[in-house]
Amino acid sequence: MITETPYGLARPTMDDARAAIHRVHAGDGPQVWSRLLKATGLTGDEGDGLERMLAAMHDADPTSRLCALALRIRITSHTQLAAAARVIPPSSPLSPSSSGEML
Repeated sequence: MITETPYGLARPTMDDARAAIHRVHAGDGPQVWSRLLKATGLTGDEGDGLERMLAAMHDADPTSRLCALALRIRITSHTQLAAAARVIPPSSPLSPSSSGEML
């Protein structure tokens, strides 16, 4: 069974991408996000639009590119931790999270 938050790490969403863009672009965040939505043809409410958004962020300015890279790292981490959770369940004494430590 794959948990939604293996070892406490949730898979990034479009909301996470939006929050990252707003955070790093500060006052320009809403305009940058709007341009990215327009470039991708997304509304921002799609559950499956994250990959398209990450591609657009990668092709945008250097700051947005770094956001895309950070979100891709989180996606990869989530995928790998979910796979580990299938082999070593988080409740197992062998699991890093069973000692109270979070990876």
